[in-house]
Amino acid sequence: MMNICDVPVLVTGATGKLGQHLVSALLTAGARVFIATRHSAQAMTLWSNSAIEYRYADLTDETTLHELLNGIEIVFHLASYSPPAHSSQIYDAPAHWTVTALGTRNLTAVAATSAVRGVVYASSVKVMGDAVNAQKRSLTECDVPQPNTEYGRAKRAAECSVLALGRNFGKHVSVLRLPMVYGISHQGNVAQMFNAIARHRFPPWPQVENRRSAVHVNDAIRALLLLATDSRADGQIYFVTDGCAYSTRWLYERMCVALGRPLPRWTLPLWTLRSAATVGSLLEQMSGRGMPLNQDGLAKLLGDAWYSSEKLQRELDFIAEHDLEQEIVRMAAHFKCVLS
Repeated sequence: MMNICDVPVLVTGATGKLGQHLVSALLTAGARVFIATRHSAQAMTLWSNSAIEYRYADLTDETTLHELLNGIEIVFHLASYSPPAHSSQIYDAPAHWTVTALGTRNLTAVAATSAVRGVVYASSVKVMGDAVNAQKRSLTECDVPQPNTEYGRAKRAAECSVLALGRNFGKHVSVLRLPMVYGISHQGNVAQMFNAIARHRFPPWPQVENRRSAVHVNDAIRALLLLATDSRADGQIYFVTDGCAYSTRWLYERMCVALGRPLPRWTLPLWTLRSAATVGSLLEQMSGRGMPLNQDGLAKLLGDAWYSSEKLQRELDFIAEHDLEQEIVRMAAHFKCVLS
């Protein structure tokens, strides 16, 4: 296993939620950190560490990438398109393909002729698609991806570009598929749900036993570093989770208990939720702005997104250190502190 201390590494997508945590972890590990960005001044406001070097790059413009990888040994590729917060096309915006799929193809083309030794790609479980998730079991890396959104298709294409880089040019490459990530400074789906419940803006959720996987941001970072430094990860795809499967009802109950609230004696009927989601989707089509509840959002809250990280544990001895129960307790303590 390679020691990353003093190794020159480049991070794309460093200013994103996951990217900021990764950069901090790399600095702690003693790596020499380079950041690819279109907005150096903005990136510099995130870190006071003067040892970080900023390199201009636009993944959609291959001419800006020719000098990007000079002197770099490892690339952590996290960059992807991020739609506006109120967009009604979160997963189907055309820019997903331009930035994520074509941008990754541009990056790997440059990496192929460079001295870079390895590329680790942070992908998403969205590459699997809803049809595969409907099988009511935990999915593994052996299941064939069937992406049904532009985001999922772009992520899958990016995976293929990274893996081809390894096959054709002998680079150490690996792909980490991330589920719902929690523990990111009160951001993300879990934090949004907790905030809605805490502020009495989330309805009493029905007893639907769906199963969703998740992972703490610190465990996700540990997994990325492991894939970059362990030769056993070469050419492999891994799911990473905290090892548990959560239902939306379970989350609702644990959040209420953590806030010291009794569970309501009634729940909102499914037909009411479906009607509200239909109206929300229609309003999105008319206004072009995202609504608090739409059909895609409801499908996420009711459906399965269940994955096994057994391969990661078996092959690389990875064991998650966090779970959502701990995170909910922590969020409740923070919320009570803010209100006191």
